[in-house]
Amino acid sequence: DFLGEWRVLMRRKQLFNYLLLSLLSLSLLTGCPGASDYDIDLPGGYSVVRTSAHQVTIAPKRNDTGGWGADVIPTKVTEVAWDDNYIIAKQLGLKEDEDSGNGYQIPDEENVHFWIVEIKIDKVIGPLDNESFMAKKAELEIPKDVVLKEIDEIR
Repeated sequence: DFLGEWRVLMRRKQLFNYLLLSLLSLSLLTGCPGASDYDIDLPGGYSVVRTSAHQVTIAPKRNDTGGWGADVIPTKVTEVAWDDNYIIAKQLGLKEDEDSGNGYQIPDEENVHFWIVEIKIDKVIGPLDNESFMAKKAELEIPKDVVLKEIDEIR
């Protein structure tokens, strides 16, 4: 009968709309992968590379592939500064998030390291604690105006 078929069609339409709305909501909640990824060019062919919220490293650019080589400063780089001769960086190690049961890692504020890249000779010095970092900066005569800044400030 016509009324019965009409009800079936309306239920199917309702189910379709519900599924479509659910999928759209889910995609908005999860976001698009890579939407917040970026890279920041540094001197000497290096880049700050962000591939997720806590995966922020410094790596050399590869001219042959257009990508990046192996990380010279591991994740998570939180601050960086540079001049023509040096790149300096602050890096936080990661630890497992106790509130997450799936191995998700978050920055460990107690696991702080500093790094220096001598650009002209591609030499990486680090990880250093704050005292060793300050001493090495003085030894290398890195100018005082090369001051670490939050990554978000230089983006």
